Amino acid sequence: MKQIENGVVFPSTENTILVNDDEDIYGGAHTYAIKYCKGFNNGETEYTNGWEFISFIKKHDDGTITPGIQSEQLVLMLLDRTKKLNDRFPSPQNKKMIDGLQMFLDGCRERIEDRMKRNVMGELKN
Repeated sequence: MKQIENGVVFPSTENTILVNDDEDIYGGAHTYAIKYCKGFNNGETEYTNGWEFISFIKKHDDGTITPGIQSEQLVLMLLDRTKKLNDRFPSPQNKKMIDGLQMFLDGCRERIEDRMKRNVMGELKN
């Protein structure tokens, strides 16, 4: 596994996201490791030595599928979390994050609708 480019969460300077790039034609876009965070303490973000692994669904060139989560599932989770945190601590920045996550989901829906309309949904085609 190697560090991803720009895997630093502000204001930290530590890259805390790894990707499994084992000669994959996608550059390792299917398995990630994210370092656990303990929060912001004494003027800096603290991380543990523990990692959480996330594997995304992957369709191989031979048509087989390695099960995993969908990008949309991850974003729906983030959207739900951000809305709940905003209910407790509302801010214009939270609203901006919510709008951005919703924009991502809208883009996913548009892409799926387009692929379904062109009868290429579920196939390894543009």
